Amino acid sequence: MVDKNAILLAPVRFVDSLLDRISAVLGAVAMAQFPQFCAQYIQRLGGHVDEAARNMEQYREIARETGKSLYQYSQHLLNSKDPAVFKTGQKIAGDLERYDQLAAALKELQNAPAYKKFFVFIRHFDLEIGRGAWENFTPGLPVTLEGAAYAAVGIVIGMMLYFCASRLIIVAVKKTAGRKSKPVMNPMAR
Repeated sequence: MVDKNAILLAPVRFVDSLLDRISAVLGAVAMAQFPQFCAQYIQRLGGHVDEAARNMEQYREIARETGKSLYQYSQHLLNSKDPAVFKTGQKIAGDLERYDQLAAALKELQNAPAYKKFFVFIRHFDLEIGRGAWENFTPGLPVTLEGAAYAAVGIVIGMMLYFCASRLIIVAVKKTAGRKSKPVMNPMAR
């Protein structure tokens, strides 16, 4: 005897199985891009650090010429009553702080083991640098152990997202079908 429900559900099961696999592959490909994007982000971050270091060296040279350390020179400018000089002190202090942040982020990202790199990247992510890296991002499929690990995580994430989405759809369909099968009371029948 042929089960009619099994025959009717066969296409649904096929599509479900296909979408499950597609989600896994998309998750793998998407997550495998992280090492590629991170490498390009680090390259751009390194350029920002180099430029900031060049600026800091110029500020240090000016400070040395006045017989002060860079910090003393910055404080001297910040203590000025002249608004133009004060603003220059603010600029130098801001540039020095930014340099310290970027240099620390670069060092930590370069030294982070593969299993920590994602979290270090998130913690130190700079929106301006990230936007620039994204605009010039070239996707690629890394053939490294790190790339394979991120792809494996992507498979799990893709499958979990598909599972959650499909279950939400099933619940919504059951609720909608349940509402249609309930008899509607006619208020005029009383």
